[in-house]
Amino acid sequence: MSRVLNLPFDGGIVELRVPDSWTVLAELGPKPMQGLQDVPGALREALEHPVGCAPLSEADLRGKKIVLAVDDITRPTPLHRFFPVVVAHLVERGASRADMTVVHALGIHRPMTAEEVDRKLGAANLQGIRWVNHDSKDWSKLVRLGTTSRGTEVGLNKHLAEADLVVCLGAIEPHLLLGFGGGLKMIVPGLAHEKTIAQNHMQGVSPEQFNYIGSESSPMRLDLEEAASMLRKRIFIVNAVMNERLEPGRFVCGDPVAAHREGVKTVREMAARQVGRRADIAIVSSSPMDADLRQGMKCIGNVEKCVRENGMILGLLACRHGIGDVAMPPKALPHWLLRRILRLLGKNRILWFVDKVKKGAAVEERFMAHFSMQIARKNELYVWSRKLPSDTGKRLGLFVQFQDLQAMIDRAAKVAPRHATVYLFPHGGVTYPVVAGP
Repeated sequence: MSRVLNLPFDGGIVELRVPDSWTVLAELGPKPMQGLQDVPGALREALEHPVGCAPLSEADLRGKKIVLAVDDITRPTPLHRFFPVVVAHLVERGASRADMTVVHALGIHRPMTAEEVDRKLGAANLQGIRWVNHDSKDWSKLVRLGTTSRGTEVGLNKHLAEADLVVCLGAIEPHLLLGFGGGLKMIVPGLAHEKTIAQNHMQGVSPEQFNYIGSESSPMRLDLEEAASMLRKRIFIVNAVMNERLEPGRFVCGDPVAAHREGVKTVREMAARQVGRRADIAIVSSSPMDADLRQGMKCIGNVEKCVRENGMILGLLACRHGIGDVAMPPKALPHWLLRRILRLLGKNRILWFVDKVKKGAAVEERFMAHFSMQIARKNELYVWSRKLPSDTGKRLGLFVQFQDLQAMIDRAAKVAPRHATVYLFPHGGVTYPVVAGP
């Protein structure tokens, strides 16, 4: 016998028929947060009452060079809804659109196209404002600023060093490495040299602690905030807190650390869900982080802490743009063999293994391989997606891929305990568990 569970997926609902013998301990969605009825009005209010610093209205911005650091197309932040409000606010304080430069904080992602920039920010909103893509490899476009106390060599985009004011526009959401995104993440890794990104990404990563979701003070967060402070420029953040429908529910503006921490309080209240024990299985939808494989896989990392050792995570990944810019290896070990090797190696030797099998891997690939292998060592990973190429699972080796959703559930039913315990995460892209018990 079976029963039907419903999960939101890619703008609709999918049905899962699971065994009657499974016990669903809880459905863990984000706590409700209404989208703002008046986005421009709420943002103007936040701009006039910033956290931790004086408002920009007290500054004379005539003749000042202003950099607007914005996230790229892989992020779901609806910048077109609040970018023009920020620009108007700056112009009202004497700034000229001709003195503004939008720099897309790509990190090591590919450049944005003109069509993507128009879609992200709104073509009309960019009138009179130039925009550029960040280049993390070209030192002629960056400046060296020294080394952080944690050993990260800091190279940042030259536009930042030439600016009188830097305004970072983005969103705060749960983040596997930083605890929470937003804040000065737009500077590092967003506008940093690839070596800076590489060294910052590996801060605090260890066999014991490779997932910092929900932490306010991960080593990477503290390191990047120190790195950004080396600019010695005024940096002002404009961060949205969004609900599971990607509607802004609150804005925090002001000091890049104090305002960020204030926004984190709201995100934690919405996204953190308390659970009393670990389950055998987590079934998680990538919603609303549905852009591509890189974003979709975050939901698996978000929920892994609530699954017992050798339990299962079943991921429903929308991946509307397929694999995105994830580097696909020409070949990989079969999942069953890779998992057996990882379990024999143990968690302490997985980074060593990554560096052996992925010599010369790019920074994000190295980190993601370590992160994914740690989870694959701990849990069986099954993935279903309509948009991923059918050989994605085989080429990565990190998960078993299914073309049919019910086939994934049926396979899990054969492998899991007959009386398996289950957590459901309908919006796993913006939800994470906090486990109170063993």
